[in-house]
Amino acid sequence: MNKINMTKLSVSLVALIAASSTQAATWQAGDWELGLGGNINAFFMSTQCSAGDLGAGGGTMAGLACAGSVDENGNPTDSQSVQNGLLPASLNFSAKTEQEGWDIGANVNVYYGVNSNDGGGADALKFSSVDARQVYLTAGRKGGGEFKLGRDFGLFGFDPIINDMSLVGAGANFVASDPGHTTLGGLGYGYVYTDRLAQMNYTTADMNGFKGTFGIFQPMDGNGATSAGELGFHGKAAYSKGNFSTSATFLTQGVNTDAGTSEDIQGFDIFAKADFGKVGLAGSYFDAEGMTSLAIGGLVFPGFDAATGTPEETTGYMLQGTVKASPKLKLGLNYAHSEQDKVTRVENDKVTVGAYYGLTKSLTVMGEYSDNESKLIGTGTDQSSNVNLGAILFF
Repeated sequence: MNKINMTKLSVSLVALIAASSTQAATWQAGDWELGLGGNINAFFMSTQCSAGDLGAGGGTMAGLACAGSVDENGNPTDSQSVQNGLLPASLNFSAKTEQEGWDIGANVNVYYGVNSNDGGGADALKFSSVDARQVYLTAGRKGGGEFKLGRDFGLFGFDPIINDMSLVGAGANFVASDPGHTTLGGLGYGYVYTDRLAQMNYTTADMNGFKGTFGIFQPMDGNGATSAGELGFHGKAAYSKGNFSTSATFLTQGVNTDAGTSEDIQGFDIFAKADFGKVGLAGSYFDAEGMTSLAIGGLVFPGFDAATGTPEETTGYMLQGTVKASPKLKLGLNYAHSEQDKVTRVENDKVTVGAYYGLTKSLTVMGEYSDNESKLIGTGTDQSSNVNLGAILFF
């Protein structure tokens, strides 16, 4: 897996937060309410790698952080960098109004990075890439639910990452020697990523805390498999009351594998979180077929045996606890685990501890430490760790 593919895949995850809950500027233009928001973040990252820690050859999730980090003799070594965290920088525009009983809206969210990045290194005179990752419209009526049409994040796997404490930090690093516009967070460890999808969804009106979503999406081609020409389907059931919320999602898409077989990429996940005063708890679980945890998984990097087309079977979970030590300081512990046992047997584990301090209501400074391990059954174990110190500003 090369770096530019990974960057394009995961360069933006959930800067939707900046477009909604943290948007600072709104103004009226005739009947329209316009909004503008976004974020900028940067981190010092120190990633620890050594030859003795790459027993699986460095090709696993934990080993990816060490790719290209070598000394003068070609041996793996530690690496330091200045880069984005899990979120890239973003600029998010929204417009909404009411017309003839319909609440309609438009969202265009554009993402940037602090590093020059085209997959070939952060060389002088290169440019940071810019991409509109979310472009969609919404239309709904009071009591009648809402339609969403356009390009946005998929339903499957979304709630775990949007609630990962490292969303505003970094979590596990990726290719420290040549940083892109994002880190991994918990991707590939406790949850998988299904990309931004061209989709058409319907979400019901709120029914005493319950909402349901069902939609279709344009099928995607991936490494080792191509879409079968039929639409993909996904759905979500969510419930929220007070300080508790939970959700369950599913996704399914047919593919033709390079081995000449017809298979499915499919999965479901369950998520829940609750706040008890100063303590917050969250957890998620997923079960998937045709997805791999060797390359963060999902639709772009599915998992099938190259010779037989046999789909990989993958499961994983994330557990997280946070506590507000003071009105401005939050401490957190996150554990993520995934494993697959059909095609390539591997187990991934990540532990992240973090401290997040709200310097102002818009600016947060933080530090995290992540310990990452991938055990390739029958081969060996890759280990890496990283420390990140930095800040994120929402506006």
